[in-house]
Amino acid sequence: MDNIINFIVGFTDQIGYVGVYIYMFLVGTFIPVPSELILIPNGYLASTGEKSYFLVMLLASLGSLSGALFNYHFAQYLVTKYKDKPIIKKVTKFFENHGKISVFLVPLTPGFGQYISLPAGISHMPLRYFIPLTFAANLIWVNSILLIGYVLGQKADHKDVVYVSIALLVFVIILATIYVFREIKKN
Repeated sequence: MDNIINFIVGFTDQIGYVGVYIYMFLVGTFIPVPSELILIPNGYLASTGEKSYFLVMLLASLGSLSGALFNYHFAQYLVTKYKDKPIIKKVTKFFENHGKISVFLVPLTPGFGQYISLPAGISHMPLRYFIPLTFAANLIWVNSILLIGYVLGQKADHKDVVYVSIALLVFVIILATIYVFREIKKN
């Protein structure tokens, strides 16, 4: 197990900041890549001083946003070919009523985060809402996962604050998941 952990941390260190951006771009698309695989080791490296916590957080959030924008525009391209399908009308109607809250909350739900940009693109959600809401949600998610790695690498007394932050994030994720499932069930 130690060899696997050392390999992942070493790989994370070798890909650098640009690698974090590129990896998180993939996370932001519809490709099912786990963000935790790169963020937890980067949080650990930030705790040791080998990486800048702020820079990793910013680049990871921007990478994820870039991937979401790729999904958004890809979905807009697809909708031009299939715009008469009933599902497109349902998605558009849902997004008229719940688009903003969905774009903010869904990225906080494990397994669904990267997919919300597809219906946002299908429904032509204005980018002036999509970009800041998606970026804010990604920033929260990235920060919380980085914090886990940071705590693992820390020996300081600040763990209580981080634990409270993680508990609050888990609470928000649970609420977001419940909201998303209720809305999916309704529609």
